[in-house]
This record gives sequence, C-alpha cells and structure tokens, in this order.
Amino acid sequence: MDTPIRLTKTVSKGGCAAKIAAGTLRALLETLPTHAHPDLLVGHDLFDDAAVWRVNDDTLMIQTIDFFTPVVDDPRDFGAVAAANALSDVYAMGGTPTTALSVLAFPVGILPDEVLAEMMAGAADAIAAAGAFLVGGHSIEDDTLKLGFSVTGFVHPDRLWRNSGARAGDVLVLTKPIGTGTLAGARKNDEIDEASMAPAIESMKQLNRLDLPSDLHAAVHAATDVTGFGLLGHALHLARGSNVTIDLRADDVPLLPGARETLERGILTKAHTSTTHYVDEHVAGRGGLDAAAWWSLVDPQTSGGLLLCVDPARADDLLAHVREAFPHVAVVADVVAAGAHPIVVRS
Repeated sequence: MDTPIRLTKTVSKGGCAAKIAAGTLRALLETLPTHAHPDLLVGHDLFDDAAVWRVNDDTLMIQTIDFFTPVVDDPRDFGAVAAANALSDVYAMGGTPTTALSVLAFPVGILPDEVLAEMMAGAADAIAAAGAFLVGGHSIEDDTLKLGFSVTGFVHPDRLWRNSGARAGDVLVLTKPIGTGTLAGARKNDEIDEASMAPAIESMKQLNRLDLPSDLHAAVHAATDVTGFGLLGHALHLARGSNVTIDLRADDVPLLPGARETLERGILTKAHTSTTHYVDEHVAGRGGLDAAAWWSLVDPQTSGGLLLCVDPARADDLLAHVREAFPHVAVVADVVAAGAHPIVVRS
C-alpha cells in the first residue's frame, strides 16, 4: 500500500462506541426466553460478560463473542485491538482463553487484500500472546469492515468471577485508564494527531491478563470489563447483579493522556448520550461533577480495563501485583450496602 489507508475514515462509527445502546439492548433481551438448566451457570439475564456452562465438577466452559468496526487506523493495530477486546470477556470471568474463531466482514475490491492480511496478523499475534489458538472462523463480503472473535475459555468452578458477587465493604479496582471513546472520535475527525492517539492504542491492545496467584484471585468477589457502556454502565450491572451500591470517586478514575481535554472540548460519541440516558435515573450525585468528569464516566471504552470488587484487606497486595503491567491501576470506589441508588458519584 503506497498510501496508508486510515480505516476509521471508512466507517461512520468505530469500536465499542458502535454498540447498540444499553437501554435498547436490555429491552430486547427482556423479550428473549430465559433458560433454566443445572449446567447453565451464567446466561444473559444479568448482562454478564460471557456465558458459562458446567462441563464437569472441575471444569466450566466460558463462551463469548465480540466484533466491531475499526476504532484505529492501522490494520495490524485493529486486528490486535479486536482480539484483545474479545479475549477480555474470558479474563473478566476469571478464566483462561483457549480457542478463537474469527468473525469477519470485508469490503472486497474496496480495501486491498494487504489490509486483511495485516489485520489477521495483528489478531493472531494477540491471540497467541494470550496462549490461545486461532482455529477458524467465518467471513462475508460486506461494504463495511468488521472484525471480531468468538472465544472459548475454561475455568475451575472455584475461580469463576461473575458480576453478581460484590459485597458491601469491597473496594472497586480499575486496571486501565479511561478515554478511548473521546480520543478515537477526536482522531477520526483529525482533532488530535497520531502521536496523541498512541497511548490509547497501546491501552486497547493490552490483554486484560492479570495472572493472579490463587489467594489474590480469591480476593476478587466480582468482576466485569469496561467496554461500550462506559464505567458507569458496567458498574451499574455490577451493582444491580450484586444488590449493592457503588460509591464512586470521579477524581480517582485514571484518564488517558489528552482525554480530559477532548471531553472539555465536547468531543463525544452517540454512546456518551445513550449511556447517560441508560444510567441517569440510577445515579445520585451527578450535579456535583463538572461536565467533563461526567462524560468520562460514560465514555465508551474499547478493550477497556477490568473492574474488580476486591476484599479491602487484600487490595494493596493486588494493586502491587498488577501495577507493573497496569501502571494506572487504581481504587476508584467503595462498595456499600444497597441504598436508594445503585450508583453514587462524587468528585
């Protein structure tokens, strides 16, 4: 390719910001049948990150799928981000990914074949780094480029994390900084340069692999990852699933370089608004935040960090263990007994 193709210029919206709005999706899921089976341990009822099926007394199978349009311009980076994002759901359940199947829609004849080769190379490298295997997939010809993966993983029953196990007294740990949504929007519209986008790309490419020893793994009572519904959307699912209130301190939430500035400039996506509509009635304290702080809490993340409800007695040990790989890891909230609102925000 003589002139690099900017993939984000080929789509109207990219990454997890292209998700169907959370409220619309919840209403749709409520029309679907629920399934009662002794081996179906996690289904779609609590908006958890993946489905979980009991294989035997020692093994649970985790299944998930994620795909989206380009959120970055470089094809290899896009492949790596798409793979990391899909793998993250298995990590968020406490598991280990083993196999991945690609889900690809490619504009044949519009984008050159080299774009496809680079995308899949980036994805294959990320999947291999996770210790998993790319074993096949399905592709179609389409006008709009889309890439993702169906990932299968496994976990011992004693190591399973859900979004429904948070306990009053826990602290809430976030492993990656926030801001990919506003920064990706700014880059797509040429409001920031490539160098300003680089930290967000590296964050999105990073696997959410924590490699916790057994004692620290057990100190995590609930978990999810932060993606298209923003920090507040996914925190709301934790709070609802666990019947607790999350008391969140906006000033403690780490932000990617430049994210505060783009939010102050009003560089937002449609998802900022749709997530605000989804969470607003469930959140107390919004009036105490400035506009940029609020928008950061609903910023749609692509391949965002893990959100972990941790025993406070082990929180410092967990932070020390993961800080080398995740230098921005922070305690951002306290989990308290359920109150009038599932979420309380303060500066």
